Amino acid sequence: MEHPEQPSQVQLNARNLRGVAHPLRVRILTVLRTEGPATATTLARRLDQNTGATSYHLRQLAEYGFIVEAPSQGGGRRERWWQAAHVNTVVPDDSVLAGGEGLGIAYLQALSRVWSDAMTTAVEATASLPPEWRDAQDFGDYVLTLTPAEAKELSADIHRLLRRRNSAPQSAGSPLPEGAARVAFQFQLFPTSADRHVSHPPDSE
Repeated sequence: MEHPEQPSQVQLNARNLRGVAHPLRVRILTVLRTEGPATATTLARRLDQNTGATSYHLRQLAEYGFIVEAPSQGGGRRERWWQAAHVNTVVPDDSVLAGGEGLGIAYLQALSRVWSDAMTTAVEATASLPPEWRDAQDFGDYVLTLTPAEAKELSADIHRLLRRRNSAPQSAGSPLPEGAARVAFQFQLFPTSADRHVSHPPDSE
């Protein structure tokens, strides 16, 4: 989930959630933000979709302000090029996520599917990685006992560390430094199902 303290953000609200609460739109937006401008055809090849599907979802993303037309990149065909309108997304507060039509939950479900697919792809590609990247890659989880305040503090600490590491982010589509790769750092923090409804403070006497 993207963190709010970054430049060029879009704040999700009850209206524009409708434009992004779909797994393919999340994937399209991610590609445009990380890899730079693209057409419906190039996105279809990149995401293993048909051009009709990517064209439709691009129009929806544009209607709700997540993407804008980009200057033509040349070539023989006069296709529309699209680019992301923002660097990242600010996830809405609880009142928006719990709002009508279930769009907030649909958006979180779309994110979870995209993140899960990315993890599966990374695991399947592990055997083909160079030794130095196999050694650098890391999968793991921790189960902690925290109060809500401690959980928020931990999340804030992790975001601060990642912002320091990303103090000079590269533009989408720009060449990478020698030996570097774009790295996805995923983390989710949530109460486990066994404790979600039972870990309440005792009533005061």
